[in-house]
Amino acid sequence: MSLETARKIAQASLKRAGYAPRTHDATAIDYADLRILDKQQRVVPFHPNRVQAHLLEHLTGRDLILKARQMGISTAVQAWLFKTAVTQTARAVTFTHLDSSTTFLRNMTRMFYDQLPAAKKPKRSTANATLTEYPVTNSTVFTGTAGSPESGRAGSFSHLHGSEVAFWRNGDRLIAGVMQAIPLHFGHIVMESTANGQQGWFYERCMEALDGSPDWTLHFYPWWWDDSYAIPDVGQFALEPDERALMDEHVLSYGQIAWRRTKQRELGNLFAQEYPEDPHGAFISSGSGYFQMDAVRYVDGQSEPKPGRMYVAGLDFGQSNDYTVLSILDATNSEQVDLLRVNRQSWADMRASITRFCRKWQVHTLVAEENSMGSTNIEALRDEFNAAGIDTFIQAFQTNHASKAAIMAGLRLALEEGGLKLLPHSAQQSELAAFSSRQSATGAWILSAPDGLHDDTVMALALAWYGVQSKPRVARVRSNNPIFG
Repeated sequence: MSLETARKIAQASLKRAGYAPRTHDATAIDYADLRILDKQQRVVPFHPNRVQAHLLEHLTGRDLILKARQMGISTAVQAWLFKTAVTQTARAVTFTHLDSSTTFLRNMTRMFYDQLPAAKKPKRSTANATLTEYPVTNSTVFTGTAGSPESGRAGSFSHLHGSEVAFWRNGDRLIAGVMQAIPLHFGHIVMESTANGQQGWFYERCMEALDGSPDWTLHFYPWWWDDSYAIPDVGQFALEPDERALMDEHVLSYGQIAWRRTKQRELGNLFAQEYPEDPHGAFISSGSGYFQMDAVRYVDGQSEPKPGRMYVAGLDFGQSNDYTVLSILDATNSEQVDLLRVNRQSWADMRASITRFCRKWQVHTLVAEENSMGSTNIEALRDEFNAAGIDTFIQAFQTNHASKAAIMAGLRLALEEGGLKLLPHSAQQSELAAFSSRQSATGAWILSAPDGLHDDTVMALALAWYGVQSKPRVARVRSNNPIFG
């Protein structure tokens, strides 16, 4: 079926439900015509801030929005829906996670209407606590609480706004029902939320989008997109490595870093959820974390190998949606110096990148997991290293329950007491924070990322540290350690 045919079928379905497209050209409404309450509770024109403007310009029709707190996303989406409904035909529905939030959004749209210039106000045939109808454009706007008795019973929709979706009770079931009311290949769906742990519909769709799924567009807005999240008039002060990396990468000010420190003291581990800095880290672990993250120390890193140092690497080959990760450590002073993390490439391209990194760092020993496709790739790497004249010893590592438990215990000890310092790499930080220890139904302890998350950087780091601890001195001689066989 072609996309055009699908659209015609969808439009016919909506027409049977009473959705007959019309426009209202006489009502030329701009966002500046709308009035909102600002943070000081003053009635002011709606001028989209940086986050709001970016979102409104980049909506695709199937949008996920992962955000920090209090960025005005709901206001922007409601302004867009209101403007759409009063200027063209729309059957719009908004669901929130709390009755109080529903009332707040309803009052917001009422202010939009009440504050419009008289010449621009369209007639309403219905305007009650949940439903507004605009007969000139044949539009209906429904606002309700997810899970309430009337949820999803307004017929077919053309526009859906889900607010704080990660907090909906029985979200999977509710969203499945609501989604059926929007014909395929038609309409607009905007689902926005702050994060709420590593579970549920919103978390799963965000992870799919990050892994390259084309079904949804993920818009991520970290806390520094809000210019008010800064402490004014602070001077320069000593920075931690992760703060320096964040400042350099995103051009942040000392005032923003000072604000970050204050919020981190207030919220502790919840800071990453309430004011996220990367989409993975937003979904903080809700299970039993294996690594003590506040003990992890960071380093600025090295740009090139230093004379007299020995470099050791760990390699975890990834399949399907997993990542292939190469983690390189300076074995002399226990510092991570580089990290390669790639996926959705051919094995040959991945090996080419690995070869390039090992050549650059003059890697002495590479500990590579040989499970599954690892064995084949290890043999290919050996041939490619020989052809390139790279004198790196590749030690194959067979991962099983006992060997994984041993290398993870070694990594945990190194991070908490052994002086291993890491690069402030966001994906690695997130995976370390999420990595958990949980007991299976048989009583065995399982060490891994929670379902749907990755632990490739953790595995590569653990393999690299195992290589450092083994302290190989003679290349081309494979270890026969019976534990790790």
